[in-house]
Amino acid sequence: MPRSGKTRRILCNDDGWIINTPHPLTPEFMWEHMVGTYVDTPIDGFLWSVGGHDTYSYETDIGERFGEGYDNLDESQQRSVDNLNYLMEHHGGPMEVIAGLCRRAGVEFFPSVRMNEHYDMPESAPQYSHFRRDNPEYLIGKGEDIPGPTLEWGIRTGLDYAVPAVRSYMASIAVELVSRWDVDGIELDYMRHPAYFRIEEGYSNRYLMTDFIAYIRQQMDEIGEAKGKALDLIVRVPPTLRDCARVGLDVETWIKEELVDIVIAGGGFIPFETPVDEFVEAAEGTNVEIYGCLEALRPNLNELSMRAAAALYHEQGVSGLYLFNYFRLPHEWKRDTLGRLVDGDALSRLNKRYEFDKRGRVRPTNQLGFSFQNAIPLTQLPTALEPTVIGPSTLLTMSIADDLEGAKAQGALGECTIGFRLENSGAGDTINVKVNGSALDANAARRSADSWTRTVYAPNRGHDSPMETTDDPEPGTVIEWTVDTPPLQSGKNEIAVWLTETDPGRDEPLILADVRVSVTYR
Repeated sequence: MPRSGKTRRILCNDDGWIINTPHPLTPEFMWEHMVGTYVDTPIDGFLWSVGGHDTYSYETDIGERFGEGYDNLDESQQRSVDNLNYLMEHHGGPMEVIAGLCRRAGVEFFPSVRMNEHYDMPESAPQYSHFRRDNPEYLIGKGEDIPGPTLEWGIRTGLDYAVPAVRSYMASIAVELVSRWDVDGIELDYMRHPAYFRIEEGYSNRYLMTDFIAYIRQQMDEIGEAKGKALDLIVRVPPTLRDCARVGLDVETWIKEELVDIVIAGGGFIPFETPVDEFVEAAEGTNVEIYGCLEALRPNLNELSMRAAAALYHEQGVSGLYLFNYFRLPHEWKRDTLGRLVDGDALSRLNKRYEFDKRGRVRPTNQLGFSFQNAIPLTQLPTALEPTVIGPSTLLTMSIADDLEGAKAQGALGECTIGFRLENSGAGDTINVKVNGSALDANAARRSADSWTRTVYAPNRGHDSPMETTDDPEPGTVIEWTVDTPPLQSGKNEIAVWLTETDPGRDEPLILADVRVSVTYR
């Protein structure tokens, strides 16, 4: 259990959107549209992003406040500056206000520090800090003209944590946050964004980031003792221990030495393929807790899909869930939908939709995309299907957390289906499928066009309205079977797909874009 002695069911990150709402921003508006929406929900910890690209939207005396020194801001940028100044003048500042609102809501408060943003923006932009602009030697690319698009180009404007001044500055930001305000700890968000060293130096520089973490841990313990409360250190890191180490984060050591209290495994982009169990195993015998991450912009907003991902996380032994980009959904959604995700017993017999993550065949074109590629492994899908001589065109592995066998024996299991979405499919393309070695009857397959959807955020209706979702069509041919248990089974499932006939009129590769397994209960 963390130093605080508390386990939170759900931690929810907020990206700081409210600072850009119409002026003047008041504590009452912040309660109604932000913190108050967490009351009586399973969200026990509110994590508020204090800024990005090393410019900050709170009453810091150490960091650069957003918009300082600029007289040519656009309307949106000026609104953020005006709101920050208004809150500082009349209410102490955003940190002071949010800390008080969280106490009122009965929710714990953790400021969230983005450790290295890699968004595409010109150096002249007010979001681009003076710390970076005035000190090109502090950057991963050292101010060099690096041609792109390549990985080196993509991360070139990020801070280089091999530079002592960078580590000292970012540590001072974290220490100020936990020392000046009534917080319950802090989050260091290494998934915004995952590149902290030159590519060839990441692994060998692990010790530098460990020293950075150890220093913050020491300071937090001293501050906590002076305040009379234990402060928890949360880190969000890449989705595998191997990738963490490769890019310069020795997370395994952080866990073993209990330098951190909570580790968020991954950014939520590959929830069905994140090996959370390796983090859980590393934390055995320690007081460190591991959380599974869900990311709304994956997208992962469909409740059936969220249930499946949460069930897999719980099965692997997480202590709780972490949400990113879900902050503006309404109170009822947070209460009801999330309530079903944290009740393990109830979740086990709720309908679900298992999916494959889709980060295969990725070729980024912008800095943000390359920073994520730097630390998020490629996934099984999408993949091109070609005729083969001996083996299948593709062999996939899917894990299912539900006790299908037990539910069937009790008469509780309803219909289960497995479906495949193909892009560029022609009328003459034919696939054969085996699930755990058992062939599915080709004559029983159901074929349809553009019948799947993906739940995404609807266009924003305004700052004073919660976000809504909509279902966008997923183009392609869907081939679906009803499947029994067995061959479908709890745990690991092998799905083999053969392209047995090809359409002679098709010019583009046949892409297996998605596979879904739906599990229902009576």
